[in-house]
Amino acid sequence: MTDMDHVKPFVHQQDGHTLLQFSLHTVQSRMDPARPDALTLGYTQLMMGFLLCLPQPARIAMVGLGGGSLAKFCHRHLPQAHIEVAEINPHVLALREAFAVPPDSERFQVRLTDGAAFVRDAAPQPWDVLLVDGFDYEGLPEARGQTYILPHPTFARVIMI
Repeated sequence: MTDMDHVKPFVHQQDGHTLLQFSLHTVQSRMDPARPDALTLGYTQLMMGFLLCLPQPARIAMVGLGGGSLAKFCHRHLPQAHIEVAEINPHVLALREAFAVPPDSERFQVRLTDGAAFVRDAAPQPWDVLLVDGFDYEGLPEARGQTYILPHPTFARVIMI
């Protein structure tokens, strides 16, 4: 795939927040510049509910970077965690600095890759958590809300997306 195969999102300011959108009808990500790692959208807060059952994950994988809300929150509040993020859209990845996404380091990596391939080709060391936050110009993909059993040694359990 090339850059031309991906919709280019746009960034703008509204009510003191920085927004990432693929269309005028949906907000993909919203950041408070004064608190870039805050979770300002309700669904991102809900996704972090896994912390109630697993408060100290060692390895977290994410499919979809967007404005980096989940990645930034985990990077700041879970310093013991190794975090890997897959983002398929190079235009989204190019906005990394505009949304204060941390640079790659030993414990934090963002890769330009397809999320399905990222999960399929994962190293044999298991992740504790997989957060799937794929989003495109039409909003959340239709596959959201379905239950999947992942036939990969990384996961030995059923997950909800």
